[in-house]
Amino acid sequence: MKKLLLIISINFSLFFIFSNVQAFEIMSPSFENGKKIPKIHVCGRQGGKDISIPVMFRNLPEGTTVLAIIIDDPDAKSVAGKTWVHFVLSDIPIEQNNLKPIKSGKYKFGKIGRNSSGSRSYQGMCPPNGKHVYRIAGFALSEPINKKLGSLTIERFEKKYKKIIISKSQFTGWWK
Repeated sequence: MKKLLLIISINFSLFFIFSNVQAFEIMSPSFENGKKIPKIHVCGRQGGKDISIPVMFRNLPEGTTVLAIIIDDPDAKSVAGKTWVHFVLSDIPIEQNNLKPIKSGKYKFGKIGRNSSGSRSYQGMCPPNGKHVYRIAGFALSEPINKKLGSLTIERFEKKYKKIIISKSQFTGWWK
């Protein structure tokens, strides 16, 4: 009976320890998950300023050496025939876990990849046909990628770098 109680006690203790572990998270102080993206972050044609969406990375998993972020628009398939990539930034030092809003996402750290328009910058939301939902994904990586990336959707990034992705977090926002 004592062995059974000891096993139950150990299992309960392990459950308690693991249930208190916080999950890796990416969020924005600018808007809540699933809510409207503020106008400042959209394209000039729609009254915005192409100021990148500020994000915060929380609860970095053990072994994280760098971070990455991708913003894309799967609703663009109806117009462009593909998921539109708005921003790719990799090799973000873990000390930079709060990305401030900045014009065109031109940070002085990390490596900016290409958006779907071909430029190495943040491209604000600019849907030509109604409401689009944008995905903002953050990745905790075990090692740097060490190269500037092309236009990668979230799925393509996950497939290409699955061996170094420790964890992923994602939230959405919309604009029309």
